[in-house]
Amino acid sequence: MNISRESSDCVEVVTPPGSSGSDALLPRVWRRYENSSIPLGLKWSLSIAALIIVTMGLLGSYLIRQQEAGFRSQFDRFSSVIVEQFVRVSGEPLMAEDTLTLQILLKRHVQSPLILGAELYNADGTLVVASEVGPPGAGDERLGSPGIISWDWENGEYKAVSYVSPVMFQDVTAGYLLVSIDRSPMEQDLQETLKLLIVSTLLMMFAGVLLASALAHRLSRPIEHLARAGEVLGADRPRGLVERRDEIGQVLQTFQHLAEGFERKNQAEAALSRYVSPQVAQQVMASEAVISLGGDSVTGSVLFCDIVGFTQMSETREPVEVAELLNGYFGYFAMAAESCDGTVDKFIGDCIMIVFGVTEQDPHHALHALTCGMLIQHLTQRINRIRSAQQQPTVVFRVGVSSGSMLAGNLGSSERMQYTVVGDTVNVAARLCGMAEPGGVLLTGAAMAFGHPGQADHYKDLGSAEVRGRTQNVEIIAMDVEAVARDEDADQLIGHILESVEG
Repeated sequence: MNISRESSDCVEVVTPPGSSGSDALLPRVWRRYENSSIPLGLKWSLSIAALIIVTMGLLGSYLIRQQEAGFRSQFDRFSSVIVEQFVRVSGEPLMAEDTLTLQILLKRHVQSPLILGAELYNADGTLVVASEVGPPGAGDERLGSPGIISWDWENGEYKAVSYVSPVMFQDVTAGYLLVSIDRSPMEQDLQETLKLLIVSTLLMMFAGVLLASALAHRLSRPIEHLARAGEVLGADRPRGLVERRDEIGQVLQTFQHLAEGFERKNQAEAALSRYVSPQVAQQVMASEAVISLGGDSVTGSVLFCDIVGFTQMSETREPVEVAELLNGYFGYFAMAAESCDGTVDKFIGDCIMIVFGVTEQDPHHALHALTCGMLIQHLTQRINRIRSAQQQPTVVFRVGVSSGSMLAGNLGSSERMQYTVVGDTVNVAARLCGMAEPGGVLLTGAAMAFGHPGQADHYKDLGSAEVRGRTQNVEIIAMDVEAVARDEDADQLIGHILESVEG
């Protein structure tokens, strides 16, 4: 037998206001909260606590509703059993209009403390017998239903549920039964259960908030330490690029400052590399100690290269033209030096000084220096052909190479210094450059002993000769540039250099 319920309560349907304002307000409030200066630990604690409270509130509300529905379902099943029993025993006397028997039945059933009262109606809806308490108002308005219907009511003294059910006898409706059952015990049990659920939910919320606070502070502690450590980078660094003002904002600001400093360091290193060798620039930028004067003794090679007849050429040309001419050649020579593991130490007017085996040890420094000298002379020939075809002025170079021990380090003063090499090896290379034939390469016997490109018979021993400014003679050797260039396939190497510079 199905039970249907009626309710006289009015339900008000409230239409939510337009969501455009609220949808825009919530993100703004959240951004202000997220970017506020509230400490990160407290912010995380509040966020996690709010999440726990909302979650536990929703869970508690669901459990309460489920408990209420469960109690009501049990109460309805219990009441339906009572009504069905009463219907079965009252069908025949009601059909026979045996009023005495019906009164006895009513008195017997209303003795239960849960049953407040009962009423029996005939098929026409006329009251036959009634006992104890009944619902206020006309109960006969609900007669005629094919199934059991119920409704709640109160009269100030009782809280009850009334049920109306047709009384059937041999498939004929003999009348109707109205039973009122006290719901106060059910509500009392429900209230006690709800109190227990509410207290349990509040305790779980409280415990969750405490755990959330401890967890949030534990998770945020490393970020707080990182933010405090970042303050040593400078309190006057520019701000405003990061919206957040908590510890995460401080960390972001710190890393942004570090990134800007790293970018400035790269820019400074790149600019410094244009004035000194990249290796020296890296050493200067990476040095943790105070850079001081002095140096170390190293074994390497030095190459000097200058223009033949530069003084007379400068006399007849404007300085701008001379500078453009030098730049047109020296850019290729610097690339040739780099391809041979050499480092341009300095440009001195029309002269370029290149060192090998300095800043980084190179056991083949002499081989690389002589190869570079050959490439410079061969490059000059290629460049001159190109410039002649364009009707531009050309020049001829001479090269001197010396190998041996030298001092490499910082020279000058504490306010202004230069990383370079000094020593007899450097002076000899400069003197050999001045003694070389136009387009030729002169080298010392020591450089030849360290290693050389090409075949040995492509080098001519000029014997021991006096070098200006030196008491002891120097063994001088001349390179056959063309022959060594063929041995080393210089055309292919020069092709790569030209492509690198022009590209």
